[in-house]
Amino acid sequence: MSSSHSSSPSGSGSSRRRFLRTAAAAGAVGLASRLTAMGQESRGANDMIGVGFIGCGGRAGAHMSIINQFHKEGIARPVAVCDVYRPRLEAASRKCGGAKMYNAHEELLEDPNVDVVCIATPDRHHAPQCIDAINAGKDVYCEKPLTHWAQFELAKRVEQAAKDKGRIVQVGTQYMADENYAKVGNMIKEGIIGKPVHCQLGYFRRGDWGERMHVPDPNAKPGPDLNWKRFLGDAPEVPFSVSRFFQWRLYWDYAGGPATDLLVHVFTPVFCLLRLDYPQRVLGGGGTFQYDREVPDQCNIIADYPDGPSVVMMNSLSNYTGIETKIRGTHGIIILTSRGIRIVPIDPKTNKETEEIFFKWNGMGDTAKLWRNLLECVKTRQQPFSPISAAVRVQAPLSMGIIGHRENKVVKFNFQTQSLELS
Repeated sequence: MSSSHSSSPSGSGSSRRRFLRTAAAAGAVGLASRLTAMGQESRGANDMIGVGFIGCGGRAGAHMSIINQFHKEGIARPVAVCDVYRPRLEAASRKCGGAKMYNAHEELLEDPNVDVVCIATPDRHHAPQCIDAINAGKDVYCEKPLTHWAQFELAKRVEQAAKDKGRIVQVGTQYMADENYAKVGNMIKEGIIGKPVHCQLGYFRRGDWGERMHVPDPNAKPGPDLNWKRFLGDAPEVPFSVSRFFQWRLYWDYAGGPATDLLVHVFTPVFCLLRLDYPQRVLGGGGTFQYDREVPDQCNIIADYPDGPSVVMMNSLSNYTGIETKIRGTHGIIILTSRGIRIVPIDPKTNKETEEIFFKWNGMGDTAKLWRNLLECVKTRQQPFSPISAAVRVQAPLSMGIIGHRENKVVKFNFQTQSLELS
């Protein structure tokens, strides 16, 4: 961590510094204690962790490159790959040095050489495959989102399975690859900005290239080399479509658009900083205003939490003019900038800004660091940067926003039944 302090405009700089030192020290001790308590199982320091890949598309390729580099460092090695499309499966095996090929993920999970599973399949398969992996005794790196927007009940089952089986699950929101969240989270808990009451965040870009994925074979058809039925999973049965198979992020049946593709990245850090739980109610809006696709190209979600805060999430794929992520408290503000986390407290007596605190990013956005963190947790059994307990609660307002948008209704969370309700 790197931090710098500017001079205080009021006379409370020294007391503020004492507060920060105390809060940071307490946070470090508390975190160390929790990590020690969670260290249950252990591996030999020189063991090479075997990684199996379920889903071998574009995003999986990035993960394979990371594990290949770790292989050179003696940390982990790719041992198995699985995909429903044989040309992609064979290419992945070559990329991973001849890793064993499987047509079905259940077969890969039986491979004793696989210690950790990387799941990078379409959204609808994340939760079922994650549960299968946990039940097979594997630790998991699961790409975001944790589940398809219509599978919130499955999200809860993933968390319960991980708890019951004692498995580690890291969800692939790479913005979480930074130690500063824990430190700043402790400061928020100690009252550095008073009570958090309002948050804003957004994800903006120009173009829907992220969803309009590459089609390697326009003439592809179901058969021995393309398992359409397995691709569909529990989605509605529809005739085969090249676009649906290769560009699945364009369709409601397989994806949730900007909410679960993009806003999940910027919301997860805010969720973890504030240590939120489930929201009380969620409103979702937006629409498909520019591009020819099923899922929206403009997406807005308002999530109200019991006794605060209110979280406003904004998105556009038509304009890249963005906004800063801001957490507003009764006595200050926290801003997530491109360089790091900026904290500006306000003296409640003078109502003026006091000393500004800044924490430079130390990994935010680094997928390789997220992987390193997971592999270390595989050995120590501590919880990773982006744990399942947070991911299932991040999933809730995103799913609620999508459902509300589609049904034109407010979606409430029933805390008694732990379920979503339309109103």
